[in-house]
Amino acid sequence: MRLRQSAALTVAAVTSLLALPAAVPSAAADATTLYVNNRSATCTDSGGGTEAQPYCTISAAANAVLPGQTVQVASTLKAYRESVRLTHSGTPEQPITFVGVAFSTYPLSYQFPMVVPAVASDSAMALTGVHDVVVRGFTFTNGVESGPGVAVADSARVSVDHNTFNRSTAGVAITGASDHVTVSRNLFYTSGGVGVGAGVHDSLITANDFDRTKTAAVTATDASGIAVTNNTIAFSCRESVKIDGASAGALVENNVVTADHPGQSGTCTTAADRGETEISLSAASTAGSKVDYNTVHPWPDASAYTWAGTAYPTATAFHTATGQAAHDADLDVAFTSPYWFGGNGLPVSATAAIDSADPTAPGVDTDRIGVRPEDDPAVANTAPGGGVRDRGAYELTAQRSVTVAAAGADVPTAQGPAPFTAKLTAAAVNDWGVAQADYYFDFGDGSAPVHSPTPTVTHVYAKPGTYFVDVLAADAQGGVVFSQSESRVVVNQPGELTTDLTVGVASGLNLAVDPAARSPWVITKEDIDFGDGTHRSFSGAGATSHQYSAPGTYTVTVTVTDESGRTVVSRKTVEATSAPYMAALQPGERVQLLGGSYGQLDFAGANYTGKVWAPFLPVPQGGASFEPKDVSAMASATTADQYLRVFALVDGKIYTAERNLGPASGGVAQGQWLPWKEVLAPGAPAGITEISAASIGNSTHLVAVGGGRVYESSADRATGVWSAWGDVTGATGIPAGVTSVAAGTTGNSLHIAILGSDGHLRVADGDYNRGRWSYGDVTAAYGSPGGAMRVAAASTPGSRFHVVVLANGRVHETTGDYAQGYWTGWGDISAASGLTGVSAVVAASTGNSLRLFTLDQYGSVSNVNGDYTAGQWSPAARVVDSVPFGPEPVITAAGL
Repeated sequence: MRLRQSAALTVAAVTSLLALPAAVPSAAADATTLYVNNRSATCTDSGGGTEAQPYCTISAAANAVLPGQTVQVASTLKAYRESVRLTHSGTPEQPITFVGVAFSTYPLSYQFPMVVPAVASDSAMALTGVHDVVVRGFTFTNGVESGPGVAVADSARVSVDHNTFNRSTAGVAITGASDHVTVSRNLFYTSGGVGVGAGVHDSLITANDFDRTKTAAVTATDASGIAVTNNTIAFSCRESVKIDGASAGALVENNVVTADHPGQSGTCTTAADRGETEISLSAASTAGSKVDYNTVHPWPDASAYTWAGTAYPTATAFHTATGQAAHDADLDVAFTSPYWFGGNGLPVSATAAIDSADPTAPGVDTDRIGVRPEDDPAVANTAPGGGVRDRGAYELTAQRSVTVAAAGADVPTAQGPAPFTAKLTAAAVNDWGVAQADYYFDFGDGSAPVHSPTPTVTHVYAKPGTYFVDVLAADAQGGVVFSQSESRVVVNQPGELTTDLTVGVASGLNLAVDPAARSPWVITKEDIDFGDGTHRSFSGAGATSHQYSAPGTYTVTVTVTDESGRTVVSRKTVEATSAPYMAALQPGERVQLLGGSYGQLDFAGANYTGKVWAPFLPVPQGGASFEPKDVSAMASATTADQYLRVFALVDGKIYTAERNLGPASGGVAQGQWLPWKEVLAPGAPAGITEISAASIGNSTHLVAVGGGRVYESSADRATGVWSAWGDVTGATGIPAGVTSVAAGTTGNSLHIAILGSDGHLRVADGDYNRGRWSYGDVTAAYGSPGGAMRVAAASTPGSRFHVVVLANGRVHETTGDYAQGYWTGWGDISAASGLTGVSAVVAASTGNSLRLFTLDQYGSVSNVNGDYTAGQWSPAARVVDSVPFGPEPVITAAGL
């Protein structure tokens, strides 16, 4: 009867539980480890194999090794080109172990020492007449067809565990009177498989990944008692498992077998080489044999099983005829690569293979890469006794990802002077909530990697350099995730915090500032005082720019702070000049244009007499605080003492600022802006949506639309005291539902063009000499353009009040001549000037000319001028060097 063991037993437990011949006594070893390193400058095959003076070849160690010793073979870039012959034996209590990379969750296949036979037809490693020997952690390869990577002949209690066989090697061959040989947790990639010859008995082939093998993955001929369990066999040539001759008592369980999958097939795809069945047992091998708990996906036109010469296409047909494969399933697996090892892992969708393996089948305690069985909470346990082992060579895990964050031990950023202590913190994600058991940090500086039970470690980097940190996280199941070079640590030469400040001003009053700060630590803050009452703070280091609002001499002060807390201050003086800026302020016909430009307020001045435009500059934001991006409407007017008064509507509040357009006076320079203030007029209307302004002398009248009604307040510039808001609609009887207003003055009268929701244009007139309001309905008397949506207005000499209407993207104008007592007909300004696609219009006047400024859908500013002396309109022209206004059409203009 076959002896069975649970999946929780180790390789050593497998060999110790099975009935074995008595061991031959051997001499005991004094040293526990012999070392081999073919790249060591001190290696010699005539020494004692110490770490300081290792052997150069594995063969030398094989000739010297004694029971209980481990031969540790270094992984180097140089292959071990030798045909190793192992002739020494261990004991069950003191086996001989040849190790390339000790089995753990961490080694990568390319870290395994590579063994290439000295003669192509030889085996890389041959074990003849030995017992109690383990071969683990090697790569066996060859560039040409060769003998088996590992050949085991007439040997007992041998374990070939956790190796890689690739390219042209013939895999593993077990021959002669060998018994209780275990081949476990190996990767066979495009190599031969495992061949078990006549006379061999009680072999265990378990937890291997056979990936596109050039022969049948497992072949046994006249070899009784073979167990083939928990292997993944993908796209092999010939059969996946072939039990031939008289190989009674075979066990084939818990394997995942796939012959074909779209996009993942192997190289053997024709009937001549692919094999026409996946699991085959000859007639003389069926006695006492069992096939169950496998998933088998054959070629569509081939058989899944052959039993005693009869082929069966499906597990159902096989079970019905033989009673075998009661728990087998056809599973077409789209394999995934488990972690970074490569191979053929189970996807989460392969539920038939998850938590469904027979736990009584002999095997090893982990999967091919060291992962222990774990319950998948999303899949029902269909294994006997509620077992949780998965079928195939790989256990499904819930380890999904790991990241590593790098910082300084005493600072937030992973940068500083050498020696620098870094703090590294890993963050792993496990979908099942399995606890993390170990973190493995490679610091990238050549120092030894570190295992840690906690996710945070510190490490001292002794030398300058840029280091990339790798981390692996293993959970309690053994599932591993890997994060490579995602975080870096920058270690600099020690040094002081310094700056090399450079400043320069372009003709448009644009300042360029480069602190050129340097520190071994991260620059955390640069604070720049531009010398005009504004400053800006930046996180980190770098150059910046600043737009001055006026020419002048400015001292730029830069304060730099690094992450260690050090601070340095640098200053430089710059002279900002602009000839167009000053020319636009000189006496003549002047206009001030302002608007919202994508998060800031910009202004420019034009001197039509001097034919010059000043550059567009930001309006200073000193005084009352509001965000320029929140400005929804603007208005402006000039006063008799040559001041520009600007108004901004922000969230129902109105703010005002002034600019001196005349000569310097009272400590205010020509062109200087005064701070913003809130307009605090009593009885402020609710829901203000639009504003306009016009001046009589030095008194400015502010008009607002609130709740569909028109209100007015005024203030003398010198006192700044605003009168209570008056309801113009109430005083005049103009219907509510006002949508747009525009104000202008003639003499001592205020005129307000009012556009109603009914499409009528009405004009309210406030006569301050007589102290009364009146109004007229221009539309009712003279008609008006259909589709009017916005009005603008300005006054010219001779008591003429010009009203401009925007309707359907076109601009129209009518004039009220208050001296003569009539209104002119409507003129089509778009037709006269070529203006089209207008989205906003404002008006200003200088002398006997009306200046219109428009926006198109892109925020571009155009200007047309109506010369009432010459009786003509100029063609529309883009304002030179204007910034685009937007995204809302916020614009205002005032003439002087």
